[in-house]
Amino acid sequence: MVLEFLVFYMSVPFVSVYYLEGWLKILPLLAIALIFLPLLLLDPSFDKKILTRINKAHLRRSVPRMLVISILLLWFTWWIFPHLFFNYPLHDFNSYLITLILYPLVSVIPQELIYRVYFFHRYRKLIPETYLLMLGNAVIFGLTHLIYGNWVAPVATFLVSWIFIFNYLKSKSLFNVSVEHYFYGMVMFTVGFGHYFM
Repeated sequence: MVLEFLVFYMSVPFVSVYYLEGWLKILPLLAIALIFLPLLLLDPSFDKKILTRINKAHLRRSVPRMLVISILLLWFTWWIFPHLFFNYPLHDFNSYLITLILYPLVSVIPQELIYRVYFFHRYRKLIPETYLLMLGNAVIFGLTHLIYGNWVAPVATFLVSWIFIFNYLKSKSLFNVSVEHYFYGMVMFTVGFGHYFM
């Protein structure tokens, strides 16, 4: 279990960054997701409803938070990074549309499968203390984004990961946490902050 963690959560993301550029960096993510999914499905102790459950009540409760955080992200980008403000959709609209379509399929869902669904199912046995497990998840999720070669991506990801963690642990739903992740991601790419995640 420890070796598995070191290989898939520590080694693969950081080794691949030296060999892959641009969108190719997501290939290891997809590969790991395709490995973890059957492992979950074959595990009799795993609640498979997590993969298909839609927690409507929790989704409704998430909407105000999503709106507030989106407004804050809009203001923050305009204030701190004005040179990036709406830069992506205005200057490369075709790529922006492609991102809009492919982002949930090749990035959001694989990330949430790996870093929330598999992580909390698999490593709860290794770290039974919930808050330590949550902290470990946030740290690893943030560190993984060092592949983008800047300090903004890992710091921002560490902070937002707590929202995804609480969402997942409360909703027990891959769908719920993926919707919120996708929403913030697209706001981020729209307002220009996504520059640090490309």
